Amino acid sequence: MDKERRNFLKIILIGGGTLLAGKVLGPLFSARLDDSFTPIKNDSLAKTGSSSFKVVENEKMLSIYDHAGEEIFQIDKEA
Repeated sequence: MDKERRNFLKIILIGGGTLLAGKVLGPLFSARLDDSFTPIKNDSLAKTGSSSFKVVENEKMLSIYDHAGEEIFQIDKEA
């Protein structure tokens, strides 16, 4: 067989396998990531999933705290 043809077929097979693996494994990874960063709707600090961040959401703002309890990010909902 021709070496160029063999390399072309090898690239096609590797690319197809990568695409197939991404289609199969992509939803599994995205579902796991979405579950770990779900905000909790209350005024007290509560830990979400296995993340080291705490997300607090109320009617006026969304706040994100680190593991020590310091506020590191705040979004105003009314703007």
